[in-house]
Formats: sequence, structure tokens, C-alpha cells
Amino acid sequence: MLKFIEKGFLYGFVLGISLGLFTVPYKEVIVGDLEETNYFDLSDFIIPLLRVGVVVALVGVVIGFFLFVPIIWIT
Repeated sequence: MLKFIEKGFLYGFVLGISLGLFTVPYKEVIVGDLEETNYFDLSDFIIPLLRVGVVVALVGVVIGFFLFVPIIWIT
């Protein structure tokens, strides 16, 4: 059971980091007379990215747990 939950966490973390790369903003565009683009520092990008990865990983753990429980009842 522990290995099943660990796999759910690992796959969820990888999926969360992958989704986070598309959803976490890495720049800020200010539109006025001229368009100004400010790129965030690396730490301002990495922390929200890891936050998304961990949240999706915890969702993966919950899904892995509830998928494993019916397997125990069947056998």
C-alpha cells in the first residue's frame, strides 16, 4: 500500500510541476504608452511552481489511497 501511495505522490508531483510550468506567470506586462515587460526573479517563479507541484502531489496521494482501498476489498 505504501508503494502505491508513494507512486501517486511522485506522479502527482511530476504532473503538478508540468502543469505549473504552463500556469505560473513568469513575467508581468505593463501596457501604457509603451509596453514594458518585467521578468520575475527565479525565486519568485520557483516557489509558486513548487507550491502547485506539492498540491497536485497531495491530490495524487488521496487518489492513490482511494484507488488502493477497493483493491484490498476485492482480494
